[in-house]
Amino acid sequence: MMERTSKQAQVQDALAWLRDGAIVAIGGSLFHNKPMSLVREIARRGVRDLVVVAVTQASIDVDLLVAAGCVAEVRVPYLGLEHHGLALNFRRHAATGRIRVWDCDETQVIAGMEAAAKNLPSGWTKTGVGTDLPHSNPDLKAVADPFTGEPMIAVPAIQPDIALLHATRGDRWGNLAYAGYPFSDVLIAEATHRCGGKVIASVDELVPASEFAADPFYADIAHILVDAVVEAPWGAHPCSSHGNYQYDDAHLARYQQHARAGEDAMAQWLAEHVTTSPTHDAYLDRFLTPTLLAALRREIYARQ
Repeated sequence: MMERTSKQAQVQDALAWLRDGAIVAIGGSLFHNKPMSLVREIARRGVRDLVVVAVTQASIDVDLLVAAGCVAEVRVPYLGLEHHGLALNFRRHAATGRIRVWDCDETQVIAGMEAAAKNLPSGWTKTGVGTDLPHSNPDLKAVADPFTGEPMIAVPAIQPDIALLHATRGDRWGNLAYAGYPFSDVLIAEATHRCGGKVIASVDELVPASEFAADPFYADIAHILVDAVVEAPWGAHPCSSHGNYQYDDAHLARYQQHARAGEDAMAQWLAEHVTTSPTHDAYLDRFLTPTLLAALRREIYARQ
């Protein structure tokens, strides 16, 4: 009988699979369930030329990687900081031609990921019919349904080399549980696994495997889809982790203040929050005081 292997890993070891030029899919949505401890580690490593896919909305996660010079192409339907304004690092790099923008709508990214999950060369959607998207993005093809003749948009399969997720809890075998909505994380895991990529998940808490074994419905993502699980308390900060803590609005405001001030100010922010905070634990010790931790836990209930 084959011995089962633990998938628990340190963040540095889990990201050893990442290479320059990889297609990286990031889970969560907007300010919620973002794998920020993994994102910061990528920025520390100085990985380059990544194609970053967000399924479906991105915020500080992708904008930070752009600011750090890690990104060559962005495939994101929406990238912004909601009430804090536009994703200014992304906007600067896109406007100056330093990154490519794969123009798309939400359902087109989903169609591409679903195609990968089903091992199909492309996925089809009605979204984008009659628009300029096939002209601005040559990967999107205007086609006709062979049975009805109805116009459609064909999207090539999006096949991630690496997926980055953040869940509330996990076990050492790689099972993941979300206290709230998992957004598109299940689809990301299925697509990445199906095309031979690696699924890396951070979790706020690593729990005994018996918790998953006791309830067959406890796992939102099964261990078979996950390659590495990293215990990272507060690993989504400054974003929220559903059921655990709210997003840190003051931290996001400071980030946006530096982004608005320009590239020198943004480099200063990266040095402070990424480079000179060499580990997730160092980041927590530096920026998350007990008072702040308690407030963010209270906020998750106060805003419901």
